[in-house]
Amino acid sequence: MADRAIIYFGPRTGFDELVGSRVREGDRTVGYLDAIRSYNAKIRASDLASHEPRISVPDYVDNCVVHADDFGSVLSHVIANFATILEETYEVGTLFVQNPPRRALESLVSAQGKDSVEQISYRYEQVEKGALEAIYDNVCEEVLGQEESKRVLVASLYRLSVMGNGRPSVVLLYGPSGVGKTETARCLSKALGGKLMRIQFSMMQTQEAYEYLFGAEHSKASLARDLLGRESNVVLIDEFDKVGPTLYNMFYQLFDEGRYIDTNYDVDMRGGLFLLTTNFKSERDARRAMGSAMFSRISACVAFSNLSDENKATIATRHYQRVVDRLDGEDRSLIENSGILSWFVAHASRYDNMRTMKNKIEKAIFERLSEPIFNRQATAPSVRRNPLREV
Repeated sequence: MADRAIIYFGPRTGFDELVGSRVREGDRTVGYLDAIRSYNAKIRASDLASHEPRISVPDYVDNCVVHADDFGSVLSHVIANFATILEETYEVGTLFVQNPPRRALESLVSAQGKDSVEQISYRYEQVEKGALEAIYDNVCEEVLGQEESKRVLVASLYRLSVMGNGRPSVVLLYGPSGVGKTETARCLSKALGGKLMRIQFSMMQTQEAYEYLFGAEHSKASLARDLLGRESNVVLIDEFDKVGPTLYNMFYQLFDEGRYIDTNYDVDMRGGLFLLTTNFKSERDARRAMGSAMFSRISACVAFSNLSDENKATIATRHYQRVVDRLDGEDRSLIENSGILSWFVAHASRYDNMRTMKNKIEKAIFERLSEPIFNRQATAPSVRRNPLREV
């Protein structure tokens, strides 16, 4: 079927780099969906009654590249017959496969033989003790306030650096919304070399969450498939308090051993860092709501509190500047003379949720910029509306 097969477990970016380093210029390279189309063309060509135009299918290709997303684009029987379809389509020099479902992997190994199958796992950035100081400084710079929370988090990272690739570190972040929990997770992920993987169970209905966790059809999104494609070893599970207790058992082995198995995939998460954000008011509330079986798997609990008025004003200024920096010269001049910044700095104390305040800042800026459009269409003189009046 193929002279050799390379099975890659990890993110798309790493897989594309691997393929790019192994494929030679001038090679004939095809994708898996191209292979399926060629297979179907061969089947139709063998049907003497078919009147469809025939396409030319090569007997040999240097490389066949199968991305993880390709498996979600095909029917279930294609997964089970993964190797057979390729074998009956062409001879392949090197077969590259990213994050195959379990049935596709078994089909491939059975057809190829273990000796001609190479398995490569992406090497995720691990927490190093020597990097903790820089990580702490970065979090302090990006996230205002929450000093005790930062110290507890760094202590959890220290534990992770010492324990190595064993049990993951599971940290529960609790407190009111919009005070820096998610932003802290982003900073940690950035420091560990990749884009944060974020899961939001509050966006799912009960059946959808069940299928996402346990795995349904291979074409549907699943936690296991998302974990396989993650770019960093930091995983944020947002609003974990919205996860139904009946689904907790799917997390037990993941948090205990760093292994996650559903109907389609088997994932290695050893050495990972799971950050669970919740709106619990206290550690006692978290323990009562989650139950002892789940709560005992939490490595550390980190309390987030409401921010000081000074911190709120600083966040308002930072976000305002971030938006203004994206404007062209004319718009920037208009906004800088609008009084929007001074208003929000003076009234920052009225906001407890920083996410809400940032949205209000953007609303005020872009409503002010849009006024000439509204005024141009007006059929009668009108009093100019204050964009801050209803903020």
